[in-house]
Amino acid sequence: MTNYIIIGIAAVVILFIIVYVKMTLDEKKGADSEEKRKIKKIVRNVVPEGESYTAAYGTREDFSLGGGGRTITTTTRYWYYAVAFKPGDLYLVPLSFDGGDLSYGEPLHYGKDDLGMVDSKNGYMTLYDKDRKEIMTLFVVASNTKDDQYHPVNIQQKEEAEAFKQFADSLMQKVNGANGITDIKAAKKAARKK
Repeated sequence: MTNYIIIGIAAVVILFIIVYVKMTLDEKKGADSEEKRKIKKIVRNVVPEGESYTAAYGTREDFSLGGGGRTITTTTRYWYYAVAFKPGDLYLVPLSFDGGDLSYGEPLHYGKDDLGMVDSKNGYMTLYDKDRKEIMTLFVVASNTKDDQYHPVNIQQKEEAEAFKQFADSLMQKVNGANGITDIKAAKKAARKK
């Protein structure tokens, strides 16, 4: 019995080492990865005056529950963006990773005058329209590693993530102040009653 315990512990330690080494290598590759350079190039080429914006990689995930009877299913959908931001102004360029190739679509623009409310928390920002209906929640995080098909890039962006957090907090203050919102929870609750 003790041999099985020792073998089990050894297997767990070896697995931990393998995962740790992979994560460390992915993080090092992501510091100045080809993918990060492509994001910056997309922003410069697609966003008007793109060189004046901070460029970052962002994601959006939507979770939904479905099914009926005794079966409940969950579905997660992923979207990827080249994010371009500067005070009061945000562009999202949709990205796709078909067969490993990075391609992009037309940019979406959100200026402070286009939004009805913004909620900002550490690493993500939720945008609302003028009727206070949720448009999307956008994540810009410091560490992105190729874990699986849903996490397709190695991009380390500590400075960009910190700049995005400051941008999101500032945008939240400007948009919410301009729209008379002092309590986000109360505003969400009021919008649901409409």
